[in-house]
Amino acid sequence: MSIKAAVDSTYARNDTTQATQIVRGTLTLSGNYGTNSSHGDTLSFAGIFGIQSRSVPLRVLIYEAPPAGTAPSFYSAVFQPGTTNANGAVNFSLAGTEYTEGNAYSGAISTAIWKFEAVFPVFV
Repeated sequence: MSIKAAVDSTYARNDTTQATQIVRGTLTLSGNYGTNSSHGDTLSFAGIFGIQSRSVPLRVLIYEAPPAGTAPSFYSAVFQPGTTNANGAVNFSLAGTEYTEGNAYSGAISTAIWKFEAVFPVFV
């Protein structure tokens, strides 16, 4: 399947310098974890309102943000850049073991609140 990214409107504005744009938002997991032996699930930043670049992000940090009083899932997520901003991937693992490809997102990983911070080159 794929992961849907959305720019977080709780921040006043995206941080844009002359060289980069920093975008923060949330990720929504749906369907099954990558099924094509790609070691990750597709994450596209293409066509998302607020992202001013069409280039591959320079850096993407993905982290879990559980509300106070909620246990974290303890999964880790790593962004894998693609050849465009539409075909990157996210790899999920727990204690070094990758989430099983083809399995539906379920349990702690599916109920976790996933956030991202992506840095893009400006206007490219």
